[in-house]
Amino acid sequence: MKINKKIILPSLFLLLLPFLTFPQTDLSQKVPLDPRVKKGTLANGLIYYIQQNPKPANKVELRLAVNAGSVLEKEDQRGLAHFTEHMAFNGSEHFEKNELISYLQSIGVSFGADLNAYTGFDETVYILPIPSEDEDKLKSGFQVLRDWAGGLSLLEEDIDAERSIIIEEWRTGQGYSQRLRDQFLPKLLYQSQYAERLPIGDMEVIRNFEHETLRQFYRDWYRPNNMAVVAVGDADPERLELMIKEYFEDLENPVGYPERKTFEVPDHEETFVSIVTDEEAPGIQIQLFYKHPPLRFETKADFKAYLIRLMYAGMLTQRLDEIRQKPDAPFIYAGTSYGNYVRSMDYFSASAAVSPDKIEDGIMALIQENLRVALHGFTQAELDRVKRALLNASERAYKEMDKNESRSIVGRYVNHFLKGNFAEGEAWKYEFYQEIFPEIQLQDINALADELVPEQNRVIIISAPEDQKDQLPSEESVLDLFKQADRMELLPYTEKELSESLIGIPPTPKPVQNQKHIEEAGVHEIQLSNGATVFLKPTDFKNDEIVFSIRGKGGVSVYPDEDHYSASYAGVMVNIMGVGDFSPSDLRKILAGKTVSVTPNIGTYEQDISGSFSPKQSEVAMQLIHLYFTQPRKDPELFEIYLNNQKTQLKSAQGNPDFQFSKQLNMIIANGNKRAMGIFDPEELDNININRGLEIFQERFNNAADFEFFFAGNIDLEEFQQLLETYIATLPSDPVHLSESKDLGIRPPRGRSESLHIGTDEKSQVILFFSGETNYSRDKARDITYLGEILTIKLIENLREELGGVYGVGARGSLSHVPVGQFTFSVSFPCSPDMVEELTDAVWKEIRKIAENGPETDDLLKVKEKRRIALEENLKRNNYWLAQMIAIREHDLDWNKVNTASEHIEAINEARIQEVAREFLIPENLLEIKKYPKPREDS
Repeated sequence: MKINKKIILPSLFLLLLPFLTFPQTDLSQKVPLDPRVKKGTLANGLIYYIQQNPKPANKVELRLAVNAGSVLEKEDQRGLAHFTEHMAFNGSEHFEKNELISYLQSIGVSFGADLNAYTGFDETVYILPIPSEDEDKLKSGFQVLRDWAGGLSLLEEDIDAERSIIIEEWRTGQGYSQRLRDQFLPKLLYQSQYAERLPIGDMEVIRNFEHETLRQFYRDWYRPNNMAVVAVGDADPERLELMIKEYFEDLENPVGYPERKTFEVPDHEETFVSIVTDEEAPGIQIQLFYKHPPLRFETKADFKAYLIRLMYAGMLTQRLDEIRQKPDAPFIYAGTSYGNYVRSMDYFSASAAVSPDKIEDGIMALIQENLRVALHGFTQAELDRVKRALLNASERAYKEMDKNESRSIVGRYVNHFLKGNFAEGEAWKYEFYQEIFPEIQLQDINALADELVPEQNRVIIISAPEDQKDQLPSEESVLDLFKQADRMELLPYTEKELSESLIGIPPTPKPVQNQKHIEEAGVHEIQLSNGATVFLKPTDFKNDEIVFSIRGKGGVSVYPDEDHYSASYAGVMVNIMGVGDFSPSDLRKILAGKTVSVTPNIGTYEQDISGSFSPKQSEVAMQLIHLYFTQPRKDPELFEIYLNNQKTQLKSAQGNPDFQFSKQLNMIIANGNKRAMGIFDPEELDNININRGLEIFQERFNNAADFEFFFAGNIDLEEFQQLLETYIATLPSDPVHLSESKDLGIRPPRGRSESLHIGTDEKSQVILFFSGETNYSRDKARDITYLGEILTIKLIENLREELGGVYGVGARGSLSHVPVGQFTFSVSFPCSPDMVEELTDAVWKEIRKIAENGPETDDLLKVKEKRRIALEENLKRNNYWLAQMIAIREHDLDWNKVNTASEHIEAINEARIQEVAREFLIPENLLEIKKYPKPREDS
């Protein structure tokens, strides 16, 4: 008998054991709904959820969840669930076509970013955040939901106008991923209705369906006993409940409505192998799916079952990631997950990206690691780490439960209605984790191996570029790998012991040299003895969050051309190789259960370290920052593995049209300047020298006086100052020799037009890219961003709604001041190749209108209202204050500027927008890029 010495108990405890009792969790208990939510049902069957939540102030997140998606469509309705969703924005009982979007924009709700909807296999969900401080605005939100639920106009002319927009959305989704999916989906969703009912639908149906067919789908499924309304936000719950009753109680269920059926994915004993290729696929992917009946979400036992699957997948993914970092690894990257593909099918999956010569090795590695767990199980250390990580996440959620924003809460009730998912609330979850984790033992996790990875309901998918088809294994050889694995003798997993501390002996603290409180901004400025300057913004916006950015000038720009590649990848190197004595894998293990993210980067004109951490992990974060400054780790083996994987992926991606478009676009905008070009060809990676790259990283971070340190969040000033004195003031410095960025002469070309022929799909892409040098000013920077938002409104109205030529279109502009004052402004949209010229002319028409007449006042007011609401919300976010501190220092502004943002919004007028349009959006500043499909070869 083999004895595990780790579980031998002291003899006294053993003697007492018969007299001790250990209360066990009653797993049959139901998991409760969050007590903060009120759930109710109207007489007509409509279900509602209401929760008061103060963040952000004066806003309520509304959702209409319809328990109907594409799986319910009849043969002549394929695509009409999604079409119905589109029609919700095209006229209803109280809003004529285009009136809805325009009205919502006028109260600060933007189309796409705020107002939106989606259609899935099983559901359709409408998304509407609405201001709540004004009774009329809030009521209008419920009126919109009421119209969606039972008041769509569905006029013939509106339906016909929308057909082309749906086709453009379909066109946008065409490509290699769609073609590969169409090949393997019938096996993954074997003999199920889901395989024949993709939400985008059948374009022949979309072009030709009878109007009444769409109306019938709407009548059948948009009924009160098949819907839910969710309202979460800053409003009195009783007030919200009264509105739900006022607007939805009179809805009636139609006579003889169809039953809402469920659709199963049938079992299959045999293993399906789907080997699919496409000439534009960017690389070789392997996916092993093990299909399961969906988990139930009712009791504590169900919650435990979900948790141990989460733990299993997390621990196995960590093992696969360690394998990835070994020489001659069988895959480029790999991972596992447990999830839900459609409502009636869960899955456990293991997936990997592999090189052409490692396909069978990659599959075998995934099989072996699952088998290794089945034979030997996980280790206690692995289980302890994953428990710490999950407990830490639940503790953070519990601490932030009074600071969560409504949009992060509302989805749980949508999923509770649609899928029956848990909606337990942060307090209950944290308490349950503390209660159940001691009861989850290794044997619970290890017992899952056979259940999660059965021999039936198994699907293996291999996708690859067409030109690598000859290197792919046969279906028979793939199946034989499972038999081979069963005959192998696999050793248990082992891991090295790690230090519990990042820094054994902390540096001797150096006292603060000077500090002052900047009252107008609530910021503390601290001068350290080594010349580093620290800015702290203590807030109470989040209980468990501190965000930071450490910034220095110079970046890659200070190095000559021969160092360009090594300098550009110096930050990547260190992220790949680790810090101090710890590899990235070691760091993940040490930081398990800790909320700490610290990432260094070297950009073109600056270097920085940024991230976030929990206040209780402040010292760990400071230690990591100290180590990145002082002890970047050299690991030639790890970096060589990374380079080889990058070469493989770059080589595989060469035939992919998206990659080729990015490559050519980058080359064009770089205008031949090598210092502006990324790496797109595998051989370019040979220009990176690990020794020079590491030397450059150390040079960029060897002078703390070169940096300004910005922190915002729940900061205890006294404790934080001690950490600054220990880990930041002790960094090496040279206050005399400070870095400045150099102008590399990177300027996009102007007055030029390029036509690119890439890909086989009948779709084009148009980019109008304006650029040039200009004197930088904060006002002009605001004006050009407003111009982008205003032009986007007009382009959606014209290119999408009037011409029906695009699904999505956007314009955006910005000003920068490093290395010189420059502006960029772009308009971009995908479309049919035969619509390129007409739509481009339409864009110019809208630009000229603004340049000649100024923007329409209503459009400017829409953008200003959106910005006003965004400012109110941002003022309660740590990341906003971090960005404001950085901007004030970068532009050498008065700190009081942070309090005048609302005045700047009010000051923007039509004349200012017209002026930047006239100055910047002219042909002389334009780089025009039009992508077309490759000409078809004659048969």
